[in-house]
Amino acid sequence: MDNKYWVREAEGCSCSAGVPIPYISNNRWYGFENFPDRCPKPNNIILKCGHRPQDAVFDIDQGEVIVYQKFVLDRLRVDTSKMCDPVVKLDFTSIIAFEATYRIGAEHQIEVELLFKLIRICNGDKEVVQTWKYEFDHDIENDIDELRIERKESFAVSFCDHPCPGCCEYKMVVEVLDTEGNFDFLRVKKPNLTAIAQG
Repeated sequence: MDNKYWVREAEGCSCSAGVPIPYISNNRWYGFENFPDRCPKPNNIILKCGHRPQDAVFDIDQGEVIVYQKFVLDRLRVDTSKMCDPVVKLDFTSIIAFEATYRIGAEHQIEVELLFKLIRICNGDKEVVQTWKYEFDHDIENDIDELRIERKESFAVSFCDHPCPGCCEYKMVVEVLDTEGNFDFLRVKKPNLTAIAQG
């Protein structure tokens, strides 16, 4: 056999760029001494739970929810520095609760619009990697004296992130975009952010 050999980037492993994979030359294998250390097998798994979760209790002024209030609901850190081509799956759950009335005019409307933002911070760089909207809109046109709604429902989202290897912090933030009605309270309760990383 001649002395030809093949060198290519290992597939599916971004940290292996330029690292020779094992090759054969003159009936002998070479390259195993470099391959395992530079590109470990993708079997490392990390499970992280959020710390310091905080309910969002929005301020209300004479029945009106003050818009653009922001709360950090939960946060966690994931260290993927020893992973190769890491994938981070984040899951967030919470409960949205509010009570409101509407008494003015023939048309009665109660509306809630919230914006949830997943923020990633790596090496001081802050980026909103995904957003979700919660929208509730109930509209009635009749002769009732008032419309009153008390509501409690779960809100859950998931997201898969593909960060560069390193230590990153993830935060889930909620913000009030708009409301309609006379509110007794508006809250996001029992926030829970978890992450599973593999690489």
